[in-house]
Amino acid sequence: MSELIFSASGRLTHLICGTREMNAVWSARQTVQSMLDVEAALARASAEHGVIPSSAVAAIVAACNADLIDPDAAKYVRWGATSQDIIDTGTVLQLRSMFDLLEAGLNETCDALANQAQTYRTMPAIGRTWLQQALPITLGLKFAQWLDALIRHRERLAQCRSRVLALQFGGAAGMLASLRDKAPLVTQSLADDLRLQRPTLPWHTQRDRIAEAAACFGMLTGTLGKIARDISLQMQTEVGELAEPAAAGKRAVHQRCRTSATRSAVQPCSPPRCASRIWSRPCSAAWFRNMNARSAAGRLN
Repeated sequence: MSELIFSASGRLTHLICGTREMNAVWSARQTVQSMLDVEAALARASAEHGVIPSSAVAAIVAACNADLIDPDAAKYVRWGATSQDIIDTGTVLQLRSMFDLLEAGLNETCDALANQAQTYRTMPAIGRTWLQQALPITLGLKFAQWLDALIRHRERLAQCRSRVLALQFGGAAGMLASLRDKAPLVTQSLADDLRLQRPTLPWHTQRDRIAEAAACFGMLTGTLGKIARDISLQMQTEVGELAEPAAAGKRAVHQRCRTSATRSAVQPCSPPRCASRIWSRPCSAAWFRNMNARSAAGRLN
């Protein structure tokens, strides 16, 4: 499956579109593959409990590749599930990969900030209010404040992860009617196969899990943008309290300028401006879901 490239490394705005690793998690191909992973797991779970023939499983699993289709096994694919079950659970699998990347990045950043806070715990620095000089502080305090916020985000993401990584499996109306008495067994096997929680009830029409994840990601984006803005302000020529280290591939903003560019600090400043508009969409979907029903009765389960 071909991919459109929306970002270009080296541009000040390329982080608006995410890192290479995060883009891979949410690429078009990986989105399809995550849904196919759910299809394959459902086939294994259904065969385990005699809902579909075991002989069909190998063909279904082999065909669950974003680049392949096996029409002979198609009639047994997604038995008992509806399209939204596959889409939602596929999204949850992508969110799991996203949580993994964020956890690793936060751990690395927190370790770095803890080291800086310890190193500069007694170094005097200018305290400011509304960009005006105020009472003195220590530079270590500044690093510690950033660290404190990111530790809360790390805890928040861990709590969010425990709620969000749940299977969605309810069938056309949330009753799994076509699986009959095998529904609980297939549901548990599917959750085990995908290493997801088995929720108390199907949650397709209750979007709070997705909204919570979006809110957590948005708050983290805002904090990182705030830290980046602090750094860029302290790197101003007339302030000169912080500076980026020289590194391969970095260059001055202008050929005549001998000072280091604030590229690394500038890049994270742009995404927070977009985050509030983006995260409002899944939050709105939490209540808009049933307003968009195709009939007067709607789908209320």
